[in-house]
Amino acid sequence: MEPTYEMVSKWFDAYFGQVCKKQGNLETVVELKKFFAPDFELRMHTAPSQAPRTMSRDALLMSFVHPGLQEDILPQQYVIDLKQKIVAVQFEIRFHDEASGKNWAPIQASAHYHLTPGDGDPKIRRIEYWTGTLPEDLFDIWAQRRTEALTGHAQAYISAGKEC
Repeated sequence: MEPTYEMVSKWFDAYFGQVCKKQGNLETVVELKKFFAPDFELRMHTAPSQAPRTMSRDALLMSFVHPGLQEDILPQQYVIDLKQKIVAVQFEIRFHDEASGKNWAPIQASAHYHLTPGDGDPKIRRIEYWTGTLPEDLFDIWAQRRTEALTGHAQAYISAGKEC
């Protein structure tokens, strides 16, 4: 069965809903893996100097690890090309730091999602991504939250290890 505009639109609504819900904590970020092809690639055309310009699936998932920093990605418009299996999305991103209560001004972004067939559902094979300028202090908090989460996870893993 060939996908329809409505099917693809509904799938993307579910995808963005899950990204908003599951990003942040390491334990839930892994659940987002199902949306991406194993050979996934993200190309950031307007990446800040401290961010990588190209990311693999695992690197993208690691970028979603930032507990306490809520990132809401809110799609505003889809343009769906069923023949080429490309979906252009214009969206707004809102960040909220739970610890400080700080909210940043919404950021506008757009991306082209290249799809490939998957196990019943499509998979995102590549994302071409453009965004407005992100505030410097946002990256500092983002990096701090990820480092804290990964350090805590590593410490728990090491503590649970057996004696030699």
